[in-house]
Amino acid sequence: MAVVASTAEAALGTRFLIYPQAPHVPGYATPEIVWISTPPDGLQAGPADARMYVRDPVLEKEPYEFPYLPPFAGDVFPAAEAGTDGHFDGIVRESRQFIAAHAFACVRRVLDIWEGYLGDQINWHFADTYERLEIVPCLDWKNAQSGYGFLELGMDHQGDGRRYPFALNFDVIAHEVGHAILFSLFGAPEDPVGQGDFGALHESSADLISLLSFLHFDTGLDRLLRGTQGNLLTLNELNRIGELAGERQIRIAGNARKMSEVTSEIHDRSRPFTGAVFDTMLELCYRSLVERGLADERLLDVDLRAFDGTTLDRISQETSRAFQAWPFLFKSALTQARDIVGMSLANTWSRLDPLDIRLGSVAAAIVEEANQLEPAAGRLFEENFRWREVI
Repeated sequence: MAVVASTAEAALGTRFLIYPQAPHVPGYATPEIVWISTPPDGLQAGPADARMYVRDPVLEKEPYEFPYLPPFAGDVFPAAEAGTDGHFDGIVRESRQFIAAHAFACVRRVLDIWEGYLGDQINWHFADTYERLEIVPCLDWKNAQSGYGFLELGMDHQGDGRRYPFALNFDVIAHEVGHAILFSLFGAPEDPVGQGDFGALHESSADLISLLSFLHFDTGLDRLLRGTQGNLLTLNELNRIGELAGERQIRIAGNARKMSEVTSEIHDRSRPFTGAVFDTMLELCYRSLVERGLADERLLDVDLRAFDGTTLDRISQETSRAFQAWPFLFKSALTQARDIVGMSLANTWSRLDPLDIRLGSVAAAIVEEANQLEPAAGRLFEENFRWREVI
């Protein structure tokens, strides 16, 4: 039986290792120690707790598809177990058990973050059928999916035969958990595909859950700011959502797309909404720097939504000066902007009606929520949503 080091430490939760970005992303080959909210005495081998559990099949299984649903009843690999101190951060990284523990910790980490923004527990949308989420960490499948009572993670297949498990890709896991959180907060119509902007909102919001969750990694934040020198408009690990091997990504958050420029395909239609939220977060960060006297006020004279190379160079010069002079205060400004945006989104999602989802009305609701937290945030949200023709 695991022995917990002390009652005081147990109250902090349980330690795991998580890669803030997939380990193949340059600069992220070392995982970060994180604390999840479940205490050691609330965890079992697997890992498993009262909200979720891991099942790692020995024989290759097909992805779940109705009516084939959890629980998986076949043989599984030996479960990941805690060390003698009750924590899971001592598991050998090259082992199958580490992959299982990493997937579990990522799911719990995302859930902890967004329950923190809401100030309440998020009850799974499948709770009437399943008490816990089943996590299947390793499938020989070029995809990942969040479904009714399960999360399944495949692999990124490369042309040279190498495979990169999505179970080690925090972005991918956070996006899929995001879908589960959204279903849990505002449900789903009987026909999600034919129901207004339901699909586009889901894709955008899941991307934003992934993006904002990444900003809760201390080492990730440091690496991001050092690499960009504070200019988050450059192509980087924050706005490249779902980074894959070979310098590829699933989507770009920092985009200048307008609603008149996208198709009806839900991922494409989601881009202006995501771009508006992303730019609002950056503008909040930069305004905070200027208001604190940490950056030149000329930083606010540029339009982040439409810029050329000269403008980008100017932003880089201004943010670099501010970051080099006050790196910790720059980091503080970014995390403050992160939390204003995160709370505005979470509070909006919890009040939506799945039968009446329109990007314009959701954007207006976000503006309303942001105004209650920080009037400047509400104004920026509205400006960015209007520029992109969302409202």
